[in-house]
Amino acid sequence: MFSVFLVIGLLLGAELRRTEAETGAVLSAFFSQQVLRDMYQWGAGNAVEIAVQRNPDCRMCPGPGSGIEEQSWFAQSLKSRRSLLSGAWFAQSSRTTRASFFLNSIFSTDISTDLRLPAGARAVFLSPSDLRTKRNDLGFFVVSRVGLSLNKNEALFYVDHFCPGLCGGGGYVHMRKVNGEWQVVYRQATWVS
Repeated sequence: MFSVFLVIGLLLGAELRRTEAETGAVLSAFFSQQVLRDMYQWGAGNAVEIAVQRNPDCRMCPGPGSGIEEQSWFAQSLKSRRSLLSGAWFAQSSRTTRASFFLNSIFSTDISTDLRLPAGARAVFLSPSDLRTKRNDLGFFVVSRVGLSLNKNEALFYVDHFCPGLCGGGGYVHMRKVNGEWQVVYRQATWVS
């Protein structure tokens, strides 16, 4: 029995190392294309700061009755997570990408990577306790680990966005590398506030 856990642990560790190098490029492209595309409109000439929670989980999610706890990837049980991967839209990604995403996201692990963002924007990775005191017009993001295909040209991850007031949302992001650059192919929303 111990040897089974050892093999699983080694597999998870190897998968995390395999995908870690590409995580910064994937997340940089996502934030640049999907979040910062209109940054000059709401940045009003000021620097734009993207706050990302370091340990992806749903401790910051609104409480029971909000509906978010049933729909966020981070709030679900392992069994519920596995059943989500059978959704029709997941078929757009390869089996290895889905398996990598699932393996990388089994446990809540610290996410911190270098992000290359447009001039005037920067990302900060904060612990959940720092997020409670940090004020930011954009709110904050909680991002899962990135799952990658074997040739690292396809990526899949989950992101929640919590912002001031009654705004926010979460969902899955499917990306592909086209001519050496990551592009968002599809977003599947799971909740909107």
